[in-house]
Amino acid sequence: MKVCIYGAGVIGGLLAGSLIKAGHEVCAIARGPQLEALRDKGLTLVNPSGSATYQLPVSDKPADFGPQDLVIITTKTPALDDVAEHIAPLLGPQTMVGFSVNGVFWFYGDGFQPHGAKIDVSRLDPNGVLHKKIGAERALGVVVWSGGEIREPGVIRASRAGGRVAIGPALPQNAARSRALVEAMNITDLTVEIADDVRVPMWEKFISVSGVFGLCALTGATIGQIHGNPETQAVMLAVQSEADRIARAHGITDTKFNAEQVRANPVASPHKPSMLQDLERGRRMEIESTYLVLQDLARQAGIATPALDVVTPLLAMRARVAGCY
Repeated sequence: MKVCIYGAGVIGGLLAGSLIKAGHEVCAIARGPQLEALRDKGLTLVNPSGSATYQLPVSDKPADFGPQDLVIITTKTPALDDVAEHIAPLLGPQTMVGFSVNGVFWFYGDGFQPHGAKIDVSRLDPNGVLHKKIGAERALGVVVWSGGEIREPGVIRASRAGGRVAIGPALPQNAARSRALVEAMNITDLTVEIADDVRVPMWEKFISVSGVFGLCALTGATIGQIHGNPETQAVMLAVQSEADRIARAHGITDTKFNAEQVRANPVASPHKPSMLQDLERGRRMEIESTYLVLQDLARQAGIATPALDVVTPLLAMRARVAGCY
């Protein structure tokens, strides 16, 4: 299968390595120092169990590769409009496009009306570019439970060996097509799940990270430090509980969120989440697809979010002051 990873950062690199090991024809779109390093030295993945280096074609021009069976976009959400404007050479009539993003998918409201209510996430595609240039008809949601950081161009250090991926179609009528595609991936070093409704695993992950993304960015703390301090843990759980209520208002009941379990088993990870990494590196932060759209969905569902309403404006101001929003 021909697969293009559009955005060879941490998640893109991890997925590229897994797909290459599975025997697929993988190429990547990258820019800047990462592009040059991948061309010159290949992609090196490091995790607690070892390291490996992979060679793959890489370019900053999608036209260099032509139509693919699958494109997986792993760029930051603020870059999605630019991706949509340049992705056409990679798209054939049957090409599916997966989106691995932080927060809510831009197609979240397409074909989805819980309890008859219309979902408005238009802030995630305000000019309609994603719907026009790619379309929900060929879109897949890709939810990845893994993390890490780029230690130097071309070298990605994962926070753990293995990981979990859930993949499902934006529209339910594409379930059979997406299932066949996922089965054809034949990835063995990650736990890959086929999601009938990809919004379910999206919420499972998003509820968890919603409590730490903003607090880590505001404080500079690691995930473990936020969990380990009773005061910051209380704020984290308040935000997560509000996100959980929004998901349940949308009919997503299997969120796997349990505040008591989190209190009893705080995460001890020394990892810095991507939002803090973006802030530290001066990159544009994913506030629209995480906190602001979460506020939108809460308002639409009539759910009060006092914790979220404190964290969000503080985070937006922190990002503006740093030139990251």
